[in-house]
Amino acid sequence: MATKLLASQGKLTFLRVHEVGGAFGPPSDRIDAEVITRLDSVPDRGLGFQLREDTNRPVRQGMLDLLRDAFANELTTRIEYELDEDAGKKNGIIIRVILLR
Repeated sequence: MATKLLASQGKLTFLRVHEVGGAFGPPSDRIDAEVITRLDSVPDRGLGFQLREDTNRPVRQGMLDLLRDAFANELTTRIEYELDEDAGKKNGIIIRVILLR
């Protein structure tokens, strides 16, 4: 798998949070993530991350808080994520969330 670090910017059109183990996407493009979002600039991509009780929890909770603020206030958001485009994947794993003015 040749994942690339990509970035997309736009307004959130979708924000979903579900329990652990509830993956997102079809079997051939599934991501193991509890938080899922979409941007208007790349509407065919589902972008998400895990929200689990581990050492990454504080950062990921912060990313979820930023996504909630962006969704509620229609803020422009930059999301940096890993995605295997070469394999035709559309769903990726978020590593950074940035709010813009």
